[in-house]
Amino acid sequence: MLTQEELATCIESRRDRLTRMAMSMLDDAAEAEDVVQDAALSAIRSSSTFRHTADVCTWFQRICLNACYEALRRRKSAAALEQSLRLERLWRDPDYTVDPERVVVGLEDSQRVRNALASLTPEQRAAVVLHDLNGFKAREIADGTGVALPTVKSHLRRGRQALVSLLAGEER
Repeated sequence: MLTQEELATCIESRRDRLTRMAMSMLDDAAEAEDVVQDAALSAIRSSSTFRHTADVCTWFQRICLNACYEALRRRKSAAALEQSLRLERLWRDPDYTVDPERVVVGLEDSQRVRNALASLTPEQRAAVVLHDLNGFKAREIADGTGVALPTVKSHLRRGRQALVSLLAGEER
């Protein structure tokens, strides 16, 4: 049986890291704090369903990640999906190239980086944010999200490709 003390310790030890993750995914500090708080309440309410085959902190991390996905789903638009498909078509074009200098210039503007991250699919954004910004390994992301490792790697690759295109400002 998971004790409230164990859960509270886990929540407090991961709160800052998971709030940063949520902020990176949602690009809204208030919403990120709300999502982590809601995830904590959800974890407390469902602590009786916790199976001891998993680590309690990994379980809580998964709840937070699911809460982020749900917040993103609520505001997902057809325009974001179209943008993702357009970028995927670009990368499939054998004649497509990007200027590395333009990517570096794009990285220097934090608002452009946030906008580029916001235009990724939720799955791509999660993979890129968790891996590249928060230092999680692909295996940890797969274990924490319940997504197969090859799928995580695919989301990471496609997310990075989209970011490169968006930061280079390529419009075709």
